[in-house]
Amino acid sequence: MPVRYEPIGIVEVMKCVNNQPSPACPPKAHYAGIDAARWARRYGVPFEINQAFLAALGTGKFDYQVLTRGALVAKELDVFALYNAAMFEAIWGKPQDIVTEVGRETFLKRLGIDASHFWQRAESPDLRAELQRRNQVAGQRGVFGVPTFFIDNEMFFGNDRLDFVRERIAAHSQDIPARPKK
Repeated sequence: MPVRYEPIGIVEVMKCVNNQPSPACPPKAHYAGIDAARWARRYGVPFEINQAFLAALGTGKFDYQVLTRGALVAKELDVFALYNAAMFEAIWGKPQDIVTEVGRETFLKRLGIDASHFWQRAESPDLRAELQRRNQVAGQRGVFGVPTFFIDNEMFFGNDRLDFVRERIAAHSQDIPARPKK
């Protein structure tokens, strides 16, 4: 079963469904950091929070959604998998400057992605509207955090639910008739 990624602005979706992001609740934020480190150890992946990114978010002067709209540009350019993995690592694994314009351009150049119009496209009115539309759809579907997975219309939230996702995919694949051999 193919996976389809749907970039959303999770803070906006959380506001839509009346959920609070972890930074808005200090005990939740503290626990979330500890829990994320536990999961990183379990999965054997690097984990280092990008403090410069978090600080920029805290000022309210950095429009983090440019990074999410960048994911939409990456989808248009058919480099989403590369962009998504690298951006995740830049925020949670091996911090990189993704806050400044120069840092974001350097980030793309390291990936071999032409930065000349990438971030300009990410700022375009139509991609701003598209992200807003995606956020509304996610809220209407009941999304309240990430990662959220849907198999058909059944929702699963959190990486600790991946076993349920695997079971549902297995059951789903048994429901689909086999393709005739040619």
